[in-house]
Order: sequence, then C-alpha cells, then structure tokens
Amino acid sequence: MKTNPNVNLINGVKIILFQLGNLKKSESLCIISDTNTKNLGELFENVSRKMKVKTTHKIIKPLTNHGQNLPIGLEETMKNSGLTVALTNTSIAHSPQRIRVGLSGKRFLSLPDYSFNLLKHPAIKADYKILAEKAKKMSNILTKGNSVHIITSNGTDLNLEITNRNSNYAPGFVNNDILLGSPPDIETNIAPLETKTNGKIVVDGSIPHAKIGKLESPIILTIKNGKIVKFEGDKKIISALEKLFTHKPKNKILGEFGLGFNNKAKLCGIMLLDEGCFGTFHFGFGSNILLGGINKSDFHLDFVIHANELSVDGKIINLKHGNN
Repeated sequence: MKTNPNVNLINGVKIILFQLGNLKKSESLCIISDTNTKNLGELFENVSRKMKVKTTHKIIKPLTNHGQNLPIGLEETMKNSGLTVALTNTSIAHSPQRIRVGLSGKRFLSLPDYSFNLLKHPAIKADYKILAEKAKKMSNILTKGNSVHIITSNGTDLNLEITNRNSNYAPGFVNNDILLGSPPDIETNIAPLETKTNGKIVVDGSIPHAKIGKLESPIILTIKNGKIVKFEGDKKIISALEKLFTHKPKNKILGEFGLGFNNKAKLCGIMLLDEGCFGTFHFGFGSNILLGGINKSDFHLDFVIHANELSVDGKIINLKHGNN
C-alpha cells in the first residue's frame, strides 16, 4: 500500500514545528516566506492552524543576500511570537533584526532554500539528540583550542587562529536554551580571528547560492590574513563570485569554520543539507557577529568541502573514526 505523499509532507512539517521547534499549542507562531516560497509557507500555516496554533504568516519580497536587513515590522512580529519559522530563499538568521529577536529570548528556525522535497528527506528524521552530543563534544574542543590546521587530499591547506573564541554547536532543534536552529543542519562552528587565517581552500563540494550550488569542478580560494585574495576555477562561477565580493572588503573576510554531523544528509547544493552533512566542512565569508566574531556585514556565503579530519593545537581529530 502506497503512502499518500501529502501525509509525508505534513509529517515533515509536524516534526519541524513540534519536535525540532518545540512549539506548544499555547504559543503563537510566526511564519516568514517570500513570494517564491509562499506555497511552502502556506503549508506550514495550514498545518499549524489545524493544530489550533495561533499563526501569523508574513510574505515578503525575495532578499538578495543572506543576512540582509528585513522589512519594517517583522522584528516586532517575531518578538511577539514564541517561535518563528523563516522559509525565505535566503537566510535571515544573520540579519540585525533576527539577532535582536534572539537576544530577546525567542526561538527561531532558519529554513532557507527549503522545498517540498526537503520536507520528505531522510535527514529530517535523523537522530538529532545523539548527533547533537557529538557536535557538542567537538564544540568544546574548539572552544578550548587556539589553532586549527586543515589539510585534505584535494589540496586544502589552511591555518586558522581561534584563541579566545567560543564555538557554537547547532543541534538542529531549539528550546529554552538553544534559540536558533536550522534542521536538518546539525553542526559545530566557530568564528576564527578575522585577520589570522592563511592558506588555500579547495572547494570541492558546493557553494550554496542560487546561481552556483553543487560543484562539478573545484573552486580554489587563496586566503591571506583572513581575506580572500584570489579565486581560481570555472570562469562562470568565478564571475558570479567576483560580483558578490569585489569592492566589498568585509564580504571577503573568513568569518566561520563549521563541521557537519547529520549522517542522513547528502551533498546536493542546498545549504542546510550541505552544511550539516557529515563528512563536510564549511567556510563562511562575511558576517560573523552571530557566531561571536566582530565582522559586521549584511552578507554571508558558505563554501563546502569534503573533509573529516582536522588538527586542533597539533592533535589530529578524525571524525569518521569517532575520536572527537
């Protein structure tokens, strides 16, 4: 007997709202979508209303970049809601308004680039609690660390300084203590010192941007004193990247180093699957205020590589072998 595909979609929404979002029926819900994702927002709205949850659905114009300023009025709506679910194409997690909402103690699920297919993806049903413990363990190691060295067989050779920076572990769910989540992304991240990263990143996974996505050939980034100084690779992709980074110095700063822990995720060009995919590391350029850094920008873009080994203060850690 075949399962009704609508049932799978509804189950995915319920997992996100009530398990991962910890939404209570006594709370109010704010849903934010854009004109490209309003159908998805309407699905979430219909499910929540059927569950007798007081729901507000705001539809905005598509934003250009991750972390961009939000329309007037959204911040107040989010602050008046127990949980906000953002289904916009681009991430608003790094926006100044969302950051202030977090400081007010309100939970937020950032679900950029979501789709109906993603709601049915096995990664949504991962064992978040067990995987979150692994992510938290890695987070503790990074918080205590001073330097990170990453070498891969594909040519990445990068040194990062992380002294006195606190790592963040993002378990994919939110509660009273964890106010920001992006399921199915389960990760650990840290903001490296903004002027201390040097080396080369061979990006052989993806660049989760609407015009790029999963890569067919590597893009090479040369980093000097924390900034991208050179792009190499496919001309079309380099052209797209240069439009995002040229004449915008703060965009070029490496603001984040992250590691994925969701073993049900597959690399595909979608940000929340790729960043949380076990066997990948990601490097975010631009804003890192949210992560404990000092680079303030209205831009954040991640580059994902295949990797499972790093060195923290000279000690090699292989995630695949479980020795973190």
